[in-house]
Order: sequence, then structure tokens, then C-alpha cells
Amino acid sequence: MWRSFVLHSSVLIVLLSCFVASGENVKSEQHRMEQILNLVARDVRENFYDSNLKGLDWNALTEQARDRIRKATEAGQMSGAISALVYSLHDSHTAFIPPKRNFRLKYGFEAKPFGNNILVYKVEKNGPAATAGLQLGDQIVGVNGLNATPKAFFDMMQYLTVLDPREELDVEVADHGSSRVVKIPATVVHMPPQYFFQFIETGQDERAPEPFYTVNDYHDGIEYLRVRTFVFPETAMVGMTKPLRNAKAVILDLRGNAGGLTEAMTDLLGHFIGQPLEIAEAVSRKKSDPVRVKPDSLQIACPLFVLVDSASASASEMFARSVQIHKRATVLGDRTSGSLNLARFFWEPPGQFYGRGSWEAVEFGTEIAVARIVMEDGEELEGRGITPDEICIPSAPDLHGEKDPCLDRALALARKAAGQSNSVAKSQ
Repeated sequence: MWRSFVLHSSVLIVLLSCFVASGENVKSEQHRMEQILNLVARDVRENFYDSNLKGLDWNALTEQARDRIRKATEAGQMSGAISALVYSLHDSHTAFIPPKRNFRLKYGFEAKPFGNNILVYKVEKNGPAATAGLQLGDQIVGVNGLNATPKAFFDMMQYLTVLDPREELDVEVADHGSSRVVKIPATVVHMPPQYFFQFIETGQDERAPEPFYTVNDYHDGIEYLRVRTFVFPETAMVGMTKPLRNAKAVILDLRGNAGGLTEAMTDLLGHFIGQPLEIAEAVSRKKSDPVRVKPDSLQIACPLFVLVDSASASASEMFARSVQIHKRATVLGDRTSGSLNLARFFWEPPGQFYGRGSWEAVEFGTEIAVARIVMEDGEELEGRGITPDEICIPSAPDLHGEKDPCLDRALALARKAAGQSNSVAKSQ
């Protein structure tokens, strides 16, 4: 049995890390990783939604990856060879998932595209980045000698911080027409052995132990719901939607929401859509399946305002585009990620693969896009994303001052809509 997931590669690529245990023989690890390569290549070849694999010479690319493994001296390089093979498909939902590990490196900051710039939007207090001098709103133009571009930034950072993690990041920051380099040493965080995407299965992301959602009452009938992920238990839906039932206007914040379960997204959408819909088609090798939305009996019919940004992906994009197509909501924010396909996980159980002369079992897997998503208007969002109805992009000073102009704009629109609703109600 398997469950369908719609997930963002900016989340899954963080999985791409595999480390050799202390004293393990390099030859043994090479042998093991070649075995892993064989199965990953096979699983992708047999299950990727495009049987032609986008015209790639898959066998030749697999042999190139094998050659890289044989020349590698570190497990991160070997894992990187397999990851590079999978990455050659340039698909947001196809990624190699290496074995569990018991530590990660922490740098203490987060950044993402804001329009055409890469800006720092979170700095951990007293963390490595803060101590090194990185500040909120800093514009990143390069990291460790690589140019930082909006299109490649997430993949670049996952490579530098997880796939082949660096003990220190040299973050180049724009500085009044010039630039400065902030040297950020990594902090090692030990944890029980686990896959880095454990939150996909459990709904709990150990990196950011935040609740699945947040509800806030802004008074005057304005309700705010932030949904951080579409991976949450069915019981959470009541807590999300109950406070919204008597609202005069709702703000739904999907910024940073990288996706999750398709079913969770359609269930939430059903509270805002008053009729049955087929919002998209999942087109695989052999068939096409509709993505259906069934209206919930407890409808939230008030004006809806949806916030998105460059890190809104997959299920978030499908939700936002659906309400946009049906003019059910006003979508505000930045262009979204453009990461929308349907994926399955293909696991190889422990005990199947062993290093030469070693009895340590290896468990790994591959996330593979088994279907492409075509929206009901015929559009594919993969590689494109959504253009909001109203563009709103925080500036560097906004971030530095911890201001949220996009939420402020949504609140202003919601209050206006709620006031208009009140006027109509009184006239009736």
C-alpha cells in the first residue's frame, strides 16, 4: 500500500546526505553505494511518469554516476553521485533518500528568494550566523564562491549544508554597492538516527518543532489561519476550521508551506468551495486520475485572502491556483515555487544491502514523481509557479525591522471586505 504525496523538492533535497561511520573502509562503502545506485536507477527508470525519462540517456548517466562513486573517497561524494543522477531529471518531486543519520549541521539562519533577491528572513538568536554578524534582511549574493540566484538557491544550499556539508559557510552579502563575507561555522547537532524527512510520515519536523497550524483572531470578524504543512492528522481539521465558521473574512497564510498530503489539501479546500470540483488531473504513464474536491457540509463562505511566497509549493500551489481560477479568493504575495507533481516513495528495506566484509544493513529509498499535475484550466505549474493576483514582496528593511507588509495588506483588504459585508447585511 502507498499514499500519494505532493511535496516540494526544497524539503526533500535536504535528505541527500550519507556519512561513513568511523573506521569504515572506503572500498566497502563504494561497493555498497554501487548497489544502492543500481536500485535507485532501476526504480526511477520503471516508475517515473515519463517513460522516456525526458529523453535522457539513462544508462549512460547511471554509468557516469558509478564512475564518480568509484573515484570518490567520502560517503558524501558517493551519495552526491547518486543524487546528481536523479537530479538530472530536473523534477521537483524526484530525489534520492539516503540512509538514516544521527546528526546534522546547523548554521542558524534561513534565507529564500524575495522577488529577484535572496534575503535572510530568520536568524537564530545567539546562533552561529548571529554570532558571525549575519542580520535579518541581509541580501545574499553568493555562498562559498557560488553565485546565489533565486532559481537555484534552495538546491545550492541543500548541497552545501546537507549533501556535502561544509564546516563553514562563506556567505557573501551585498553591502552598499560592494559586498562583505560573513564566515559562519557549523554547529553539530546530535539526534537519534532518523531520516531527515521524518515529518512527512509523522507530521513532526524535528528541525522546526512548530504546530501544524496557527489560528489568530484579529477582531472585527477577521480570522487568520496559517497552515505550515499539509501533513497533519485528520483530527486537526476541526481545530483549523471551527474558528473560521463565523468569520466575516479569512486570511489563509500558505507562505513557506512546502506541500504534503493531497487529501489534506483537498479536505481544507472543501471548506471554501461550495460545489464538487475536479481541480486537476494526475497524468501517469498509463492513466489519468482526477483530483477531486468534495464540499464540506460546514462551509466558510466569507471573503478569502490567501498569502503565498517563493517557498509555497506543491499542495499549497494547487490550493492557491484553484481558488484563483474559481475567483474564490484573492491571492497575495510572491511568485510561488513551481514545484507540483505527484510522488511515491520507493523503499528498500534493511538487510538487503551490505558493504563488502561488513554486516551493517542499509536502508534507503527514492522519491519519484509518478504523475504530472495538470490543473483544470490545462496549465502545469511545475517549473512555473503561480503569479499572485496582487504582488507583495517584503523589502530588506521590512525583514530587518521584523515587519510583515504582506500580512498588513491582507488585513486591510479583509477589513474592507468585512465592512462591505456588514453594510450589505444591514441594508437587507
